[in-house]
Amino acid sequence: MKIPSQSRLILAVSIAAATFAIAETKPAKPAAEAPAPATAAAAGVAATVNGEAITNAELEEAFARMAAGRGMPVSAVPPDQKAGVLKMILDDMINERLVTKASGAIKIEAAAVDAEFEKILAQQEAQTGKKPTMDEVKKDLAQAGLTLETLKARITKGMQQRKWVEDQIKGKAAEPTDPEAKEFYEKNPQHFEQPETVRASHILFLLKPDDSPEKVTATLKKAEAAIVRAKKEDFTKLAGELSEEPGAKERGGDLNFFPRKGAMVEPFAEAAFKLKKDEVTAEPVRTEFGYHVIKVTDRKEATKHPFDEAKPKIVAYLAGEKKKAAIDGVIAGMRAKADVKVNAAAPAPAPAVPAPKK
Repeated sequence: MKIPSQSRLILAVSIAAATFAIAETKPAKPAAEAPAPATAAAAGVAATVNGEAITNAELEEAFARMAAGRGMPVSAVPPDQKAGVLKMILDDMINERLVTKASGAIKIEAAAVDAEFEKILAQQEAQTGKKPTMDEVKKDLAQAGLTLETLKARITKGMQQRKWVEDQIKGKAAEPTDPEAKEFYEKNPQHFEQPETVRASHILFLLKPDDSPEKVTATLKKAEAAIVRAKKEDFTKLAGELSEEPGAKERGGDLNFFPRKGAMVEPFAEAAFKLKKDEVTAEPVRTEFGYHVIKVTDRKEATKHPFDEAKPKIVAYLAGEKKKAAIDGVIAGMRAKADVKVNAAAPAPAPAVPAPKK
């Protein structure tokens, strides 16, 4: 069962402050290229928010951090894609400045910040299996040009923003109703259907596109001989002995369950789905990889998750969408009242969602 992931919230502040802190401070591995030194053009102003400047250098640095977080060098991003990403980043930076200003007076207790910091360490422990020591934390922060104090200041800022957003949307995002959940279930059946799948093992005899006709014929004969043996011998052991696929010996040729479309090359999938359980292909199957001898070891019929089973995830998804819509409305209202100027030479921000009518 797959429900669409939440759309990108306009505000990063709607994400947990711990996540915000990790994204800002954890060095990417492998490290992406460092932002280029600011040139005269890069030192220009991309936008102003109530008189406060967002420079092109800041915009490029934010883009570099985002690329680093995805483990890719800035130079690998095509120019046309970069322009679109810069628009979104600038839009987020404008919104973040507005929310920072509005939320700056909110009091966050030091104990709450410490608790949020501990959540960060717990998340890293869950990911790596080891809780970092304070020396390791300080070392990682130093590599990112930060200190423990600046990290906690960022955590505080994120918590202020989150609290402000939660206060602003309180009562504006109603809980999803049963009819709404049912309607979503009925209009989006693809998210709740599990297609028919088969589990197959195979023995692969490799061929290259430029192999000679003689090599192709010899490989076909090897595959035909393997079919004869496969009908009498243990297929798993035979795959370990004969298959030329890397890792075949360890897996016994097992490919686990897969659907009819999208997982395997078409000739292979077509042949596998014609087989009954425990049946072996009568003839070798030719694909771009070579000749395959296929055995289906299990089958699962198509199923659909019942509404009652899917309902909790549907409700959570719809609640998130309503929260996003409420946040969009709050931000649109702030943008309408703010003095925001975008430099014509800078990427124009994405259009704001219209403020809800009163």
